[in-house]
Amino acid sequence: MTADDGVITKLVEHFSLHDRDCQKHQDEIFTKMRTESPVAHSVEHGGFYAVSRYRDVYEAAHKPELFSSFPVTIPPFGNPTPMIPIESDPPMHRKYRTLVGARFSPKSVEALEPHMREMVRTIIDGLVGKKDADLAKEVAIPLPLRGILELYLGVPEKDWEKLKDEFLYMLQPDPESTDEENLERSMAAGLNCTMYFAEMLDHLRTNGYGDDLISHLDQAELDGERLADDEIYGFCLVLVPAGFDTTASVLSRLLLMFAEKPEVRDRLERIVDDPEKLDLAVEELIRFMPPQPGVARNVTEACEFAGQRLDEGDRLLLLWPSANRDPEEFPDPDELVFDRQPNRHLGFGSGIHRCLGSHLARLELKTLLKEFLHRVPRYRVAPGKEAVWHTGNTWGVKTVPVVFDEWPEP
Repeated sequence: MTADDGVITKLVEHFSLHDRDCQKHQDEIFTKMRTESPVAHSVEHGGFYAVSRYRDVYEAAHKPELFSSFPVTIPPFGNPTPMIPIESDPPMHRKYRTLVGARFSPKSVEALEPHMREMVRTIIDGLVGKKDADLAKEVAIPLPLRGILELYLGVPEKDWEKLKDEFLYMLQPDPESTDEENLERSMAAGLNCTMYFAEMLDHLRTNGYGDDLISHLDQAELDGERLADDEIYGFCLVLVPAGFDTTASVLSRLLLMFAEKPEVRDRLERIVDDPEKLDLAVEELIRFMPPQPGVARNVTEACEFAGQRLDEGDRLLLLWPSANRDPEEFPDPDELVFDRQPNRHLGFGSGIHRCLGSHLARLELKTLLKEFLHRVPRYRVAPGKEAVWHTGNTWGVKTVPVVFDEWPEP
């Protein structure tokens, strides 16, 4: 459903990642921004500028000296400590990122493939024979959640659900609440998560370290000194939400798309067993439905950017999905072209803060597709029900209620 130009103009002026109408009309809003006001001012959340064209988003992402990454959301999370490394600037950013980079390298992630395949098969085993299911709650969220909490942080299974809920309070603010109410809720959730990791860190120090990232960080040195506890908590506060909610947002939208546009599933089934074609398709899916709708940058000194005068302290919102639909960069940007080449998408961000977990996200997406498309029958949205989307710092689907066609014989 399209809206008239006056409505879209109003939504541009009041643009917010928390607003349901902005999410609903995102394509029209982004088109209007790119063509008429590529650095568009929004009065929401105290005022900020939304950057929408590919070339401008790319340039801003590559100027950390001019556009600081702290805080990285609009409005801010209210997290008790900066999230590391995503909210750190040079020169500390590179030092922090180096501490964990090897764990997320292509080679390290490739070694996780057998574990990831087992996780996916276990999840699908739990669906087999069911007449209906919620594919967000039973597939899209559990897979990346287990991936980051089990494979990287060593969090016991009994605590997965608790941590997931706390982080979602931070990531998915209530669009009907005020900024102040959401900030209070987010700060409380952030404090609860910090306290959890403080207890976990104390346990590791008392009972011995493991092979998890928290153990690694507590033994690591930066410029000859061990990390402060707050620095370790800062890593945890970004690794968990960045490790599951971003990928879950892509998976939930894709699984909903299979119900609403079965021809997309048909096209993927034809190429899923061809590694090279599948790699290209995954990149196109990330372009088409990027994990995050945007990240914030903060102006460090007065300047002119993309024709807009900016003052120190002004805030920018870099709109990845708008950049990824810019026709000046992508031919037929609103079409899923699974063999698109070149595909210089910004779905994983760009610059020094490009997604640390991009290789893990690719592995999760590819592994799920290879198992899911072979084992799970066609399905449709359950009659009388509808998918429920969420807004916030990721845009995804909270519930994907479906009914299956008949399952194949085992």
